[in-house]
Formats: sequence, C-alpha cells, structure tokens
Amino acid sequence: MDFLLVADSVKPSSSGERSLRRIAGSFGASLERHPASAFALLSASYLVIVALLSHNKLLWLDELITLHIAKLGSVSAIWHALAQAADPNPPLTHLAVLASIRCFGESEFALRLPAILGYWIGLVSLFLFLRRRLPIVWALAGTVSSMANASFDYSYESRSYGIFYGLAMLAVLCWSRAVDPTRSSLQRSLALGGMVTALALGLCTNYFAVLAFFPTAGGEMVRILSARRQRWSFHAASENSLNPTLWIALAVAALPLLGFRRLIQTSIAHFAPHAWNKVTLDKVFDSYTEMVETILFPVVALLALVAIVYGLSRLCAHCRATLRPRWLSRLVDHHAHQSCFSFPLHEVAATLILMVYPFLGYLVASIHGGMLSSRFVIPVCLGFAIAGAACGYRLFGHLPYAGSVALALCSLVFLGRVCAVGEDYHEQKQCFYQILNSLPAASMGRPIVVPDPLMVVTLAHYAPPSVASRIVFPVDFPAIRLFRGEDSPDENLWAGRGFYPFSILPLAAFQSNTADYLILASDGNWLVRDLWNHSYPVSRLPNSFPKGVIKGFTPLDHGDPVLFVGSGDRSNTARNRLPTVPFHARENLPESPELASNHELF
Repeated sequence: MDFLLVADSVKPSSSGERSLRRIAGSFGASLERHPASAFALLSASYLVIVALLSHNKLLWLDELITLHIAKLGSVSAIWHALAQAADPNPPLTHLAVLASIRCFGESEFALRLPAILGYWIGLVSLFLFLRRRLPIVWALAGTVSSMANASFDYSYESRSYGIFYGLAMLAVLCWSRAVDPTRSSLQRSLALGGMVTALALGLCTNYFAVLAFFPTAGGEMVRILSARRQRWSFHAASENSLNPTLWIALAVAALPLLGFRRLIQTSIAHFAPHAWNKVTLDKVFDSYTEMVETILFPVVALLALVAIVYGLSRLCAHCRATLRPRWLSRLVDHHAHQSCFSFPLHEVAATLILMVYPFLGYLVASIHGGMLSSRFVIPVCLGFAIAGAACGYRLFGHLPYAGSVALALCSLVFLGRVCAVGEDYHEQKQCFYQILNSLPAASMGRPIVVPDPLMVVTLAHYAPPSVASRIVFPVDFPAIRLFRGEDSPDENLWAGRGFYPFSILPLAAFQSNTADYLILASDGNWLVRDLWNHSYPVSRLPNSFPKGVIKGFTPLDHGDPVLFVGSGDRSNTARNRLPTVPFHARENLPESPELASNHELF
C-alpha cells in the first residue's frame, strides 16, 4: 500500500480520536481557504503578547540611551550625540523613537513601537516567503517557530535589533521575487526597489545589518551558477542568470555606509579597546544557543533526518524494504522518487547563509569593528525557522494533519516560553521596586551613588524626583577597566553626560566635595574596590534583596544589589582614619593611562 494512504487506513480507536481528526482537518482546510485571515489572527496575537510583555518589562540601559538621544529632538542634535560616541549605532532608530514619542508620548509601549513594527515586518516577510513554497499551515508553523526563540525578546526592545531583523527578512523576500521569472517586469522592479530599501534602511539602524547583504548576494551567485549549468539559449541565459541590475542595486543599498564612516570609526575608537563583547569564537556558538535557543536542536534533528532519508532513498527498492524500523522503511520508500528540495536551489543557499550568520558576523567583526554579540546576528533565527518548516514539510507533509500538529507544537513552545519570560520580567520588576523603595530610608537625604551603568539610568528614570535628584554616577575609567574588565556602557554615559537627568562626573570631583553617601552596587563592584585602594572607609549595610533576579534577560545590574556607605573628603569618618590617597580628576578620564593588574592594595 502506498505510504500516502497508511495513516488513513488506520481506523480511529475512539470517538475522541475521530473528533480530533475532524477538528484538525477542518482547521487545516480553513487556513488554506483564508490565509490572510489566519495571518491577521497571528498578527493580532503578536500585538497583544508584545504589549503585555512590554508592560511587564522595565526600560533598561540600552533602551534609555535610545530615549535620551531621541529626546534631543532633531536630526542634527542626534547626529552630534552619536558623533560624540553617545551610542555606537546609526540614527534611524533614534529618529523612529522620536517620531513615536511625539505621537504617543513616553510610555514604554510607544518607545518600543518601532521595534514592534520592525519585527512584525519580519513575520510578514517570512510568512510570504514560506507561503510560496509550502501549504499555509506549514508556513504559519514556520513563522510561529521563528517567534519561539530569544530573537522574539528584541521585538519589544527599543533598540535597532528588532527593526533590522525584520528588514533582513524583507530583503530576502524581495530578492526572491525580483529574480522570479514568472513575475511581470513591473513586479520584479518593485521587488528590487523593496530589496534596496530594506538593505539601506537596515544599515541606517545598525552597522551589523551589512550581514543582510550576504544571503541575497550568495543566493544570487548560486542562482547564476545553477542557471549557467542548464543548456538554455543565450537569450534565456542572459535573462535568467546574470542580472547586472541586481548587483548595481546591492551597491546602491550599501551607500549609507559611506555617510556613516566617521560615526563607525568614532564608535570603534571609543568602544572596541575595552568592549564587553570582544570578538571570539565563543560568541559564535553562544549566538546559536542563546538566540536560536528552543528550536536549535529540533531543527538540527530535522536536517539530519532529511539527510538520512535522502541518502537511504538512493538505495534499491529491495534494500529499502529491508530497512528497520518499518516506519523508516516506509518513509524512505515514499521519498525515493521525490526531488531533494521543496525550494529552488538559490533560496536554499540564502537560507543556509542565514543559518551561518554568526560565522559571517565573526568574519566581519574580526576584519573591522572588534565587537560581536549574539544580538547582532539574530537573523540567524530566520534561517532556522525556514529550514525547520521546509524539513518538516519534506518529511511529514504527506501525512494527514501533520501541518496542524506542527503548528500546534510550535504555538505551545512559543506560549510556554512567553510565559516563562514574562514571569522573569515580573520578578525583576518586583525586585527593582523593592530596591527603589528602600533608598529613601537608607540614604537619609545623602547622595546616592550608583556606579553600575546598568542600574543608574533605569533607577533615575523610575525614581521619584526626591530620589532621582540625589543620584550620582561617578567614573574612574582606569579602575573600571581594571576591576570590571570593560567600560562600554560607561563610555556611553560619559559621552552623553550633558543630557542624562543625573550627575555624571569624575570620581575625584565627587569625593572632594562630599561627606558620607549611600552606594548602590554589587559585591566586588569597581567603586568600593577603588575606594579601598585609596584608603577611604566603606561599610556594607545589611539587606535582603532577592538574589539572581535583578539580572534577567536584560540585566539591571552586573550582580546582586548591595548597599554600602562611603565617605568623601568632607566626612568626619574619613578624617579620623589613616590618611587617604587622593583621587585626581585627570586620572579618572577615558584617556587616562591603564592601571597595572597588581594595582590593588588590600
């Protein structure tokens, strides 16, 4: 019996099973009849979920940097701030956030709206890309699977990542349509314009969006080579293989990089020497485990199974019949006369290039930039979503209800992950407000020194004026680099010290003009160690803040929060101790000489 009929030949064992089959069949048929309505329902669900998560998630350092630069209010002011290394990104995200807050105010959802829309563009593009090659239910399953990983967490973060994620997928979709010979000349021209726009806007949001050129360029090279191998007429080959217009379009899309040359060089000069995200191969593998996350191993397993089934399907009919277990024999026999790919070869190549995005990021960052983190390469999740949907359909698409089951499983994984992330944000928020509410009593009207850049901006944003007005962020860059090992966020705040609503000043200037003060930091923080080195007294206060909660997916502190009491030069406590080693402001600045690793005196 043909394997296509095997599942239908099994009689239902119960009325419940018959009902489930009827529901699954009706569900799949309904999706096929109303694909636009199905995606509209997915879009509405997406909007509700990101709104809830955004409400539950505090704005953190990176998002508040975007906000304060956007609030400068003009293209020239934003450009000037970026030129001073206030943020190592191009200006489009800041301008989009500026437009959003002018329309909707400074709510968390309004600040995150550009990222929400950018990520949604990626969902639309992915769905349309899959829909051309797969049934609707499998296209939806692939789209939902793309949401069931850590890239989804950037869909509601007021930064560039969700935006260039969506634009990267839009570029691939437009390219695939621009080279489709079944479309009219006008449709291909419009698609080519869409590709140029998506790639150029991507570069205007994040410099690592240059990686989005690789899937289109690599896929196009494969398309040219595969077309030339076919015995076509010269006219057909010239029309369908080499397409100079497309390569010119790619060059035009890269032009924004010329305008951003100085911004790029400034960012590299300020952040690369002591960056937290220096380029290492570990970052490449972390990108897979941290970003692709929940769908990584299932998709790898599907790819391996496709390779095994395809290899075994090349065996003779007798050999295939002897394979064990029997389900494998039937699966291999069914695929013996099927083509290897559901997608054309050039689209397979583009998908594979998306899947090796972290390695491309490593290559580009090693050549120029010197910084790499998992969030820079989140379009890798798109490659795995496409591969997972294609492999799932290739293996099980002939089975009744397999697509509905795949969609249900992807939806369950996605919703389970959303609930877990939402709970983490809720606990982090509770811990943060516990810390904030403890400060008035603990500080007793004294200055509140917050040396951790992850905490200080969020604290100043959410604190009442009576607390926010006393927040101080001191810097001693040689000590920060020695004791914490990196200074990227401190460079951000120092460069933008004129537009943050709290004091940012050299540690020497603060110490020489203050008495006792409260320190909110973590154990082993750079400030306390620096004060000890200079013989300033510091005492640790008892507290009961929850441990391991404040960091979360978007951390608000480099460690568990602790309260200390420090003493400045005007403190009676400091004068009654051994002589201190005074700080000097010129030695606290970013250009100050490095401290030796044996600098600690205690």
